[in-house]
Amino acid sequence: MRTEVATSHLRVTPGVAVVLDVEVTNTSNVIDGVTASINGLDPAWVSLVVPVISLFPEMSSTLSLRIDLPKNCLAGEYLVSVHVTSIIDVDRFSDHEFWLSVDPLSEASLAMHPSVVIGGSEATFFADITNEGNVTNELIIGTLDETRVLTSIATPATVSVPPGETHSVQIDVRGKRPFFGQSATRALKITVTGDDIALEAPATFTQKPRVPRGVLTILVLVLIVALWATVFLVVVSALRNTAPVTKAPAENFNKGGNESVNLAAVAATMAGTVTAQSSGLPVPLITVEAFRIKPDGSIESVASTGTGDDGTFSLESLLPGNYKLRYSAQGFDELWYPAAADAASASVLKLAPAGKSEGLDAVVVGKPGSIAGQIVAPEVVGSAATITVTVTQVIDKPKEGEPLPEPVTAPVDAGGNFSLSGLITPATYAVHIESSQFNPRDLQETLAAGESKVMNTVTLGAAIGRIAGTIIGSDGLPLGGVDVTLTSGATEKATKTPTAGAVGQFVLDALETPSTNVLTFHLDGYADQTIALDLGPGENRTVNVQLLGGTGAASGLVTDSAGQLVGGATVTIVHGKFTATTATLTASGAAGQQGSFAFAGLPTPGTYTVTVSNPGYISQTVRVDLASSGSATGINVVLPRSTAIVTGSVTSNGAPVADVVVELSDGGTPRATASASSPGGAFRFADVVPGNYTLTFRKTGYATRVVIVTVAADQTITRNIDIPATAS
Repeated sequence: MRTEVATSHLRVTPGVAVVLDVEVTNTSNVIDGVTASINGLDPAWVSLVVPVISLFPEMSSTLSLRIDLPKNCLAGEYLVSVHVTSIIDVDRFSDHEFWLSVDPLSEASLAMHPSVVIGGSEATFFADITNEGNVTNELIIGTLDETRVLTSIATPATVSVPPGETHSVQIDVRGKRPFFGQSATRALKITVTGDDIALEAPATFTQKPRVPRGVLTILVLVLIVALWATVFLVVVSALRNTAPVTKAPAENFNKGGNESVNLAAVAATMAGTVTAQSSGLPVPLITVEAFRIKPDGSIESVASTGTGDDGTFSLESLLPGNYKLRYSAQGFDELWYPAAADAASASVLKLAPAGKSEGLDAVVVGKPGSIAGQIVAPEVVGSAATITVTVTQVIDKPKEGEPLPEPVTAPVDAGGNFSLSGLITPATYAVHIESSQFNPRDLQETLAAGESKVMNTVTLGAAIGRIAGTIIGSDGLPLGGVDVTLTSGATEKATKTPTAGAVGQFVLDALETPSTNVLTFHLDGYADQTIALDLGPGENRTVNVQLLGGTGAASGLVTDSAGQLVGGATVTIVHGKFTATTATLTASGAAGQQGSFAFAGLPTPGTYTVTVSNPGYISQTVRVDLASSGSATGINVVLPRSTAIVTGSVTSNGAPVADVVVELSDGGTPRATASASSPGGAFRFADVVPGNYTLTFRKTGYATRVVIVTVAADQTITRNIDIPATAS
């Protein structure tokens, strides 16, 4: 079958379904049923609009796969593959890789417990913040008492909540309770804010009076009785013994009564901006705490808040007095206003009634950070040793006269791994990656305060390559007008040799590398010539080709001992001084079936030898006789594997056992694997060189077992072993 995926890069928003279309063409000669799945995603996230499509030979249709990611699917780039297969013949299938970009989704919920507290002068609430999105939420917790009677502190004032987790924030509330009378109900509003998130929830604090209303009623009744008794006795006695009163108090005496102080009228405010020393830019999510200085010189935390996106903060509803300010956040060194390392060295801030102390700006210093990662140069042995990684801090607004940061080179080991520590944070860094024969890569990474970031694996793309050469005839003279066609995977290029000037010469440039390229040369009256050329990274190759006259043709199919089609095998046909080379197709398409090969333009009549070779297989040679008609088809060659497969399963009392260490050794360094959990207890070693081996099975709590295995080429050896459990 021939398949084509509609896109190589699919963008998905969690919770919103998207459809991936795959164009399928039936290249077989029978009616086929085709279905598909996506490897790398949970099957529950993928469904087919039509489970199976039926195709007549050479007909095409579209398979539509519906992808519906849950909201907690982590944001990022995922390399997955769509697997298209026949339901009639499982050997007919196709795999296509594509990038799945999962968009960030910020969602959260807020729940209070308890939401109502009945008590005296203090109460404690807990705000449960749940991240229901797929990115870490950096959130600021705030509290608001519109009456300004209560003092409330959230601990911590800022939180970082990873996807799927719930963080609990303690909110301590205190305030003067009524001395007597009815209970006082205070309404609080708890807010949680962050990027694209704004949540709020109510909380109620009911303060009971120190003297309950029932007790107060009894005391008033007792007082009234005592007062009447006293009045009766005193007045009667006074009437008997004293003269009438000649003076009386003024009618407006104590007319106003007792008055209380309005806290809102004397509440003070402190405000400022926090910036980063590394960049001079505002820093959000910095916790700012106000500590009140007591008469004995000690300090107590009375209020806290977090800086906003613009780095500003405001502490309100503060009582007049002396204070000290502390700035703190994960990844930053603790700072006391204005630039002290501890409370003892901090400046004292005096707040007058209803005063505003603004401009309390601070510059925080981030802890050192690091950047690490891995660079992959595909299909090039030892390429990591030639890779150079340089890291440079990016300054958004450089100051005139100040030098720009110098690039720092990170050492790269043989595996392409690099790490650079001691970097200034928070900051943005430009990462430049280069290596000989590969295209350079430029990336940008942002480090939060004190962050140690591991970059996604970076795969280098090789520089472009070039193939050039000259085509000559049997007389050694250059041939003009030759059609030259290059095929490499889905890439196809064509040119023609000139008949004047540089006769017989050709050039094919701008070729992707590393790659395997099949070149076909055609000229009427001559036998077609096909060769396969491998291009290393950025390699330029020159090849000279001789075309011979002939009308013969030969074609066939290459399979392994199990009947599996073998693509990419080298096929050479020889007759006297005539030699031609091609490669078997790696995928089915318009050119033919996977594993097939074909030669044309062969001199006839003649006896030819066809040799087929491929790494990991034992080369085979067959004889082909071409008569005057010059056509030989059905040259089917079976390539035995030069290695074997050792497989089996591990059980204990008949039940599969996973995570058993299985070692295959011929006396040298053993190869090791572990038994799988699905299918239960299974293990497998591929590409095993013929010889005598021992299979050793180990797992804590089970007896160790050793099995001797003799391996021959092109075999699949199965050894099932039962290991008894040991007494604990």
